[in-house]
Amino acid sequence: MRMSTMLMMMVVFAWFSEPQEPTTLVYPPFGHCMGIYRAGTEQLAMLLGGLIRFDDPQDLACVKLEAWDDPGTDDDDELAVYGVNSGSGHIIYNADMYTLGFYGGYGPGDSQLSAPHGIAADPSGLVLVADTGNRRVVILKRSGSRLLPRGTLTADFEEPWDVDLDGTGQVYVTDRSAGLLYIFSSISDSLPESVPLDSPTGVDGIGGERWFHDGEQEFVMVVTGNGSSLARIDDGEITRIVGVSDMGGETLNYPAVDFWGNVWVTDSISCCVHKLTDELEYLTSFGTRGHGDLELWYPTGIAIWKRYGQVFLAEREGARYFWIGADLTELDIEGLPRGLRVSGTITEDALMTAFVYGPGGDLVYRLAEGRHDAGPLELEWDGTTDRGIPVTGGEYRVEIEVQPVYSSKGYFSKTFTEDFILDQVEIPTRG
Repeated sequence: MRMSTMLMMMVVFAWFSEPQEPTTLVYPPFGHCMGIYRAGTEQLAMLLGGLIRFDDPQDLACVKLEAWDDPGTDDDDELAVYGVNSGSGHIIYNADMYTLGFYGGYGPGDSQLSAPHGIAADPSGLVLVADTGNRRVVILKRSGSRLLPRGTLTADFEEPWDVDLDGTGQVYVTDRSAGLLYIFSSISDSLPESVPLDSPTGVDGIGGERWFHDGEQEFVMVVTGNGSSLARIDDGEITRIVGVSDMGGETLNYPAVDFWGNVWVTDSISCCVHKLTDELEYLTSFGTRGHGDLELWYPTGIAIWKRYGQVFLAEREGARYFWIGADLTELDIEGLPRGLRVSGTITEDALMTAFVYGPGGDLVYRLAEGRHDAGPLELEWDGTTDRGIPVTGGEYRVEIEVQPVYSSKGYFSKTFTEDFILDQVEIPTRG
């Protein structure tokens, strides 16, 4: 009997890439917004002549108005955005594409608001406001550049905190003091259903959505426990719940669901936005305290235009405009006896490629190519080519690219590369 030799590849990493900036959210390109992606006190004063300043901003709503829709023109990203300025009792909104308008003022009158919090809007021009201090939900109707009062929802509210509309016209209202989530079949419903919850605040309901990946889905996301948890409600029952501490945060404010069903929820104390799947599995958090481009200053309200992944955030002294991006977090590349293993978390449903390149720069192996859902990523290479032939030793590179599938597709992608050495080692075996 003679001895033969089997070649086994041992992976030795020679160097690692530098940490990259987070890209769960990205800013729109200059050509889209002319470089204007945030507004502060100075911009508000300039547009409204100093009549209103930011004073306890709360929830936001955004919508493509039917009156602004011009088929055949490139206007699909022109949205009406409404923001609640709770301290002054105003709604601030874009009256047209060039000027701002405002509605309300602190007080109990029909055209006034007292400490409002939540807001919702639909394409027809309907706007609903949780007028917390006046214990009512106000119905407004847009007429050109103006908002006009059209009554209130019928219910004995104690502390209405947030309001939302779904694609069927159902209305969701949280009442923090009463510990209830109200579900109205329409704005004229006088006998709403109610779901008991612990101190509910922010709410986002999904049902009959035009711009949603599954038009049959119906569920509600509610912040409960005075900001300590996020619950999913199906058919009037809590089916999933996650605590803010499990997200590494402190106080939850308002949720928003995107096209793929992922849930975004602001955390005003941790100064970030948490992102989870529709099953409330934690994906990532974006932002830290500060005024920089990758920082947030006590964010509260959030609104997402699902069709294109446009995201609006309210802060203590302003507002931000983002696009949904994609990132790969907790990336780990582990050497195996014959190849390598890649693991991490993709923060957004994305188009992804993961390729291994050989010593000459030629493509050796396709680890992944195509669409990947948000969530855990697990890839493994066994040290062979795409045709199953064992590779030789030398310097190799793994390159992973993620690209979101919203407006940012074509404008944004993120690439991770890692260089490593495969040493060829002779190990005697019996043959």
